[in-house]
Amino acid sequence: MKIPVANKPLKETVIDKSMLGDVRSWSYSSLKTFESCPYRLYIQKVKKIKEPSGKAAERGSLIHQEAEDYVRGELGEQPESLKKFKSEFEYLRQGFIDAKVELEGEWGFTLDWETTGWLMGNTWARIKLDALVQEDETSCRVIDYKTGKKFGNEIAHGQQGLVYAIATFLRYPHIEHARTEFWYLDKGETTIKDYSRATAMEFLPGLFRRAVALTTCTSWEPKPSKDACRWCDYKNGTEESPAPCKWGVV
Repeated sequence: MKIPVANKPLKETVIDKSMLGDVRSWSYSSLKTFESCPYRLYIQKVKKIKEPSGKAAERGSLIHQEAEDYVRGELGEQPESLKKFKSEFEYLRQGFIDAKVELEGEWGFTLDWETTGWLMGNTWARIKLDALVQEDETSCRVIDYKTGKKFGNEIAHGQQGLVYAIATFLRYPHIEHARTEFWYLDKGETTIKDYSRATAMEFLPGLFRRAVALTTCTSWEPKPSKDACRWCDYKNGTEESPAPCKWGVV
């Protein structure tokens, strides 16, 4: 496949399936982990040793399930965890009834950025979002629920939103405008960013190169740092995570 770099047709990134490495597909979370520390992703995806799920992650999964169940109409009363966005979730619930809201989208893309299934053999990219609202024929809202903090995550969440926007434009050729929204359910705060198709797609070549670096990687060099190692359960090793990383910074 060839992807022009930043609209400069003489410079291209070229890749085919034969060049893919140990990790042949990516998601935003795996890309974030890879760029923070390739060795951590190696332990996760190649050695297949999962990091233990903490209480915060378990709580987040529970609240996400409550949100999905409420919007689908499977819960009669709105859960307390959603009350800071009471009217917004009521809007989503009605929109789901009206077939204007898509929930828990699991989008797969091939190396050629063609749509495919989530678990197909040709799936190269996986993008998962909480809700997509079709506003009109050419515009939509892409919504992600957050149970963690907003402060300190602005850059990472901004990059995540850009990935969502790019994926939306690739999946839906008729969409010309996408608004990405992060709902911080604990705080009642939001982060909103608007993208035109032309603006978002300017960033596609850069995203492609980053994803290629992950899916063709064979060296998996560690990148120890206080920031990278702080939340990594591999740095010491436990019964749940028996693959200690000797490079970990405590």
